[in-house]
Amino acid sequence: MKSKILLLCTVLFSIIISPALMAQDDEYYRPDSLRKEKTEEVEKPPVEQRELIEKKPLAEFKDRPFVDRVRLGGSFGLSLGTVTNINLSPMAGYELTEKLVGGVGVTGMYYKSRYFGFNEFYYGGRGFLMYSIFPMVNVIAELEGMNVEVDTFTKYDTRKWIASPMLGASYSQPLGARFIKAVHFTALFNFNYNNQLDDYGNNISPYGSPFVFRITFL
Repeated sequence: MKSKILLLCTVLFSIIISPALMAQDDEYYRPDSLRKEKTEEVEKPPVEQRELIEKKPLAEFKDRPFVDRVRLGGSFGLSLGTVTNINLSPMAGYELTEKLVGGVGVTGMYYKSRYFGFNEFYYGGRGFLMYSIFPMVNVIAELEGMNVEVDTFTKYDTRKWIASPMLGASYSQPLGARFIKAVHFTALFNFNYNNQLDDYGNNISPYGSPFVFRITFL
């Protein structure tokens, strides 16, 4: 009798737990798309480290090559009419320091006046120093020597060298070119103007005034 009761209990227990077992099997064999969604940790690839490209600083002034410190340019002028005045002055400069430029130039001037009957040619050269006191303001010292035509008591239309020590300033606008760094609007004063006379007391300066104005590319 006890054996029959035990057998009956075993059968009933099997019937009760069999749905649960089948449910677990179904869950196990169910496709992934039908399973209960689970939060999966996706492995993220390591973030690429971007190399910070630092701007290469400008080379120290003393380390700049010779050609990067050279300036080339000059000034020119043209006036036609009753008075013809042609002026051509090529120049070359070199940056001695970050603020100081030294250089030389040559000048050729042709002057003709129909009214006074002048027909003259002047030529010469000059040396200069240009110091930047502000980013766009420079002080300029210049010594120019010019060969001019002059009348003397003994001979007309002879030639003579005159020296012009000049001092002034310029306002500069950068151009950014390789050799022509800026255009300079220059005003100079000739300290020797009143002494540049011929034997008759006539002034022989080619500029006609102690003030010299130029537009120079350098």
